[in-house]
Amino acid sequence: MTVFTQLSKGAALAAGAVLVVSACGTAEPAPLAAGLSSSSATTTTTTTTTTTTAPPVTVESVVDGRTVMLSNGTKVLVSGLAQPGECWAASAVDFATKTLVGKPVQVAASSLVLPDGTDYAVLAVSQGVGRAIDGAETAVQTAQATAKAASTGFWGPSCGGLDVKAAPVVAPPVVQQPAPQPKPEPAPAPPAPAPAYYANCAAAKAAGAAPLYRGQPGYSSKLDRDGDGVACE
Repeated sequence: MTVFTQLSKGAALAAGAVLVVSACGTAEPAPLAAGLSSSSATTTTTTTTTTTTAPPVTVESVVDGRTVMLSNGTKVLVSGLAQPGECWAASAVDFATKTLVGKPVQVAASSLVLPDGTDYAVLAVSQGVGRAIDGAETAVQTAQATAKAASTGFWGPSCGGLDVKAAPVVAPPVVQQPAPQPKPEPAPAPPAPAPAYYANCAAAKAAGAAPLYRGQPGYSSKLDRDGDGVACE
C-alpha cells in the first residue's frame, strides 16, 4: 500500500527534497508540485563592478633636454634623443620645461606622447633643440634632416650644429707699415773754384795769396819777374 502526502502550495519548494519510498525500496526525487516551473526554483545573483580611473601622469620636472621626472616618481630617458651638447643644452632644457612640465603625457617604450598625440622626440628635433641618435626612429631622423636643412635652432649660426661652439676667429692685428721716407737729396757738389787771377802782385797780396808758386792758382809768369817760379815775393 502506497502513502500519499497532500502538500500545500507554500510547501511546494520543500517537496523537492522529499523522497518517496516505493514498494521496492528505491529512493527517487519527488516531482515538483503542479503549477511550478523549474525557473521558479532558480536564484539570480547580480554583481556590480566599480572601475576606478587612475589619475593622469604629468611631467614633474626636467633633468636635461632628454630626461624628465614624472609625477609618479618615474624617471624617463626619452628614446631617440642624444645627450644635449654644451652649446645647446640650455635651449634644450628651456624648451622641455615650457613644453612638458605640468602637462599630462603617455609613456610608451620610453617615448613621451603629448595630449595631442605628438611624439616629444620628433617635436624637439624639428625645433633644433634635440639631436637624433644613430638608429633613431625614421620620424625622428626625418625631422632632424628638415631642421638641419633649414638651419633651425642649434643647426643655425648659434652653434653651427656643433656640441661646443667654435671659438671665434680673431683676425691678427694689422701692423701699420711706416710710410717710406724719401731718400735725401744728395748734397750739391761745391762749385768749382773760379780760377784765381790777380792783375798784379798788389791784388795777390791784398787777397792773401802772395807769394804765388808755379802751379798754384793765380800764378802767372807775368808776376814772376825773375822767373824763379815764385811770383809776388
